[in-house]
Amino acid sequence: MNEHVKEYYALNKFFLSRIGVWPYQHKALKILLPCFLSALQYFGILTEVFLLQENWGDMDIAVESMINTCSILVSNAKLINIIVNNEKFRLLLQFMNDHWVHFNSKSERHILRHYAAIGRRVTKYYAAFFYIIFFLYLLIPLIPRVLDIVVPLNESRPLKYLYQGEYKVDKEKYYYPILLYAFVAIIINMSIIMIIDTMYIVCVLHTCSLFTAISHRLENIGKIDAEIYNDEKTHTKVHYHLFIEKHHSADNNYHELMACLKKHQLALEYVRLLNSTFTYVTFLLLFLNIMGLSVIGLQVLNKLGNTEEVVRFACLSLGVISHLICMCFPGQLLMDRSAEVFDKAYCSQWYTFSAKSKRLLGILLHKSLVPCSLLAGKFVVISMALCSSVMQTAMSYFTALLSMR
Repeated sequence: MNEHVKEYYALNKFFLSRIGVWPYQHKALKILLPCFLSALQYFGILTEVFLLQENWGDMDIAVESMINTCSILVSNAKLINIIVNNEKFRLLLQFMNDHWVHFNSKSERHILRHYAAIGRRVTKYYAAFFYIIFFLYLLIPLIPRVLDIVVPLNESRPLKYLYQGEYKVDKEKYYYPILLYAFVAIIINMSIIMIIDTMYIVCVLHTCSLFTAISHRLENIGKIDAEIYNDEKTHTKVHYHLFIEKHHSADNNYHELMACLKKHQLALEYVRLLNSTFTYVTFLLLFLNIMGLSVIGLQVLNKLGNTEEVVRFACLSLGVISHLICMCFPGQLLMDRSAEVFDKAYCSQWYTFSAKSKRLLGILLHKSLVPCSLLAGKFVVISMALCSSVMQTAMSYFTALLSMR
């Protein structure tokens, strides 16, 4: 792979290799690691099913079980999607590598490096944020054990669990094995979400860099000629036409526009491939986010008298909202950057172009008239407006569930 791709995306490669979805790693690891991780996740769903059987009719237990199941389904859906679409994911990486070859001017390389550096920082900060939040979350069941040592009472404090589940064993006797499994399961779930989210964001940022590079090139078409013209101080209409005829004999603008059109086509193909890789799973995740936010809000109200539980569900809600924003903001950024191509082409010095250059400009304007967008389920446009709509819908479901309580 290109040395720039290796440099800027090394952290993403490291994370993806840990869950067995890096397209270029050994085939045995690509089979064994996802199977092992999925087995742990499905065992967690099984404990929730047993819990519902044991406590059928208990609304609080049902709500908590729904929250736990939703979090498992989110991570498992992401993992299965990237496994099923691993060949498309490999093509995304290959196209990314090829773009570093085709976008080879100094300004284009600078733009690609700028966005790649942003992607690397996002991966670092997003990982740090997720692991800090869930480290605090994992400490909750250990607080009573620590307090028994620091501030002992006449009797031991009640045992705390990360989440409710039925394991068909004596929970007090096997408390620490159950707690260890819960630690591992939650770390795996959150790691899968974080790893695939950051790679998704990196791919979108790379697409934004392509559109930005094209916009920058369009913005500078004809500027050199205009500067020469201003320096010669030939301001009459006759002199201007003589100047155009002199400096446009080779029609450099035509070649520049042709290069922009070809590179714009590369960017459009990359967006189409990115959409086909993530569109269905994104639609499912939006639905799960709505359900997750609704039931978490209900559970916060149920646990208002218990500070520890309120903190636990507040951490969960913060994680869900962060995940939703990380799904929607890249889509908004892509729409904005792709719209800039039309703006820069429209504001170009078209009056200095030859007839065939103007025809190329018309084609480019037509292709960039509608901004590119990421889609969920091929019909829902991912943007910050969608983020707002999802949160409003979640609030509506929350009030409906509250009225049924």
